[in-house]
Amino acid sequence: MVPFEVAAVIAAACVPLPVPAVLPLLLVAAVSLSARGKSLRWGTFGAGVGALAGAAALIVAELVTGGWSEAPIVRGSAGQAIAVGVLAACVAAAYEMVLRGWIVERVRELGGHVVLAVLVGAIAEAMITPGGMGVRIGAGLFGIGLGWMYVKAGLGAPLCARLVFALGALLVEALQLV
Repeated sequence: MVPFEVAAVIAAACVPLPVPAVLPLLLVAAVSLSARGKSLRWGTFGAGVGALAGAAALIVAELVTGGWSEAPIVRGSAGQAIAVGVLAACVAAAYEMVLRGWIVERVRELGGHVVLAVLVGAIAEAMITPGGMGVRIGAGLFGIGLGWMYVKAGLGAPLCARLVFALGALLVEALQLV
C-alpha cells in the first residue's frame, strides 16, 4: 500500500486540480486507514495551546508578508465571510487529518523516527500547498510545528492551530485590515 500512498501525494502535488489538493488525499487517507484497521488519534490535550500557536503563526505571517490577500471576496461582506469561513474550516480539518492523522502517523507506523515523521508531514504540506516558494517554505515550517503538536498531543492541538490561523486570516481580510 505504501507505493500507492506515496504516488497519491506526489500526484496531488503535481496534477492541477479544481479543488485543494488535500481533498482527494482525504479520500486516500480514509481508504488507507480503513484498509489497515486504523483510526485518527485525536488526543485529549492541546486545544488552547493549538489556538495560541495558530494566532502566533498568523501574527508572524502578517508581519513577515506585510499582509496578504487570500480571499478578497470576503472584504466587507459578512455573508461571504461566513460562507468562505465554513469552506476554510473544512479544508483546514482535511489538511490536519491528511498530514498528521495519516501521513505522520503512517511514517511512525512504518518504523520511522518521530523526527522523520514530522519532517515527512511538513514536506508533504509544502508540496501540496498552493503558492510560490515563500508560501511553501512557510507551510513547511508551520507543518513542523503542527507535527510536533500532533506527536505530543494528538490531532486536536494542530487542528485548533490551523483553524485559528485560517479563520483569523479570513477575519483580518473581512474586516479590511489588509
